[in-house]
Amino acid sequence: CEEMVNNAKAGEGLEGFKLNLLGTFGFDLSMSEDEYNKMDAAKLTEFVYHHVQNHYDAKNKAIAQKSMPVIRDVYKNRGATIENIVVPFSDGVKQIGVVANLKKSVETNNTELVRSMEKMVTLNIIDQQWKEHLRDMDDLKQSVQNAVYEQKDPLLIYKFEGFEAFKRFIGRVNNETIGFLSKADIPAAEPENVQEARSQKRQRFQEQKDESRSLLSGGGSDNQQAHPTQQREQQKVMPVKSEKIANRNDKVTVQYADGRIAKDVKYKKVEEDILSGKCIVIE
Repeated sequence: CEEMVNNAKAGEGLEGFKLNLLGTFGFDLSMSEDEYNKMDAAKLTEFVYHHVQNHYDAKNKAIAQKSMPVIRDVYKNRGATIENIVVPFSDGVKQIGVVANLKKSVETNNTELVRSMEKMVTLNIIDQQWKEHLRDMDDLKQSVQNAVYEQKDPLLIYKFEGFEAFKRFIGRVNNETIGFLSKADIPAAEPENVQEARSQKRQRFQEQKDESRSLLSGGGSDNQQAHPTQQREQQKVMPVKSEKIANRNDKVTVQYADGRIAKDVKYKKVEEDILSGKCIVIE
């Protein structure tokens, strides 16, 4: 909240400020231009923080109430055989499966489910962003070798750029975690969509057994078509590719969601905004 307020007071304006709040927290702030101008950065930060906190608490309470009948139904019919359940949460863009204890969820009126959602979403995003950070560090390790030709110490440049990259990593983790948690909801609330946490492992084990049975029965290289399970396994092990739009020091022109255009800025200065969807590269 403080970062958004500081950016707004630095010249972004009320409309851009509201747009950032909507994109990150998923709610629109009802505030007039006069109210916005009368508040200094500290008061506005406190004002926005309380609105975000109230919005988040109300959303989680609604999720708990909406999903409680489904959780009770699963506990009543399958509680004797199921210990943990997997509940899908989505922010409208991506979906994360959250594992929660079925009995505790019922006993705490789904407070356990909300807490599990907070933990697993946070860990999931940290894991994704850490992998991306390691790729950036690999790219940096290759690029600093050119510093020798410029009579510079590659180690010093690597330390400085690595520290800056880590700060950007922390910023992305905070932004994506808060953004997902603020907008997270259960896309479907049907008993059959709440699965046992172990069922996915069983399915993979069954697929491996089917694949082994197919190979033993002559489904090897003589088959013209690969088994569907083999195709799925091949897709799973494909490495994740990190596509770079431009080099860090290349100059680009970007356009923000509010229509503002920033020309000839270094890619590294707007990289976080591009990755978070706040702007797009137009040149």
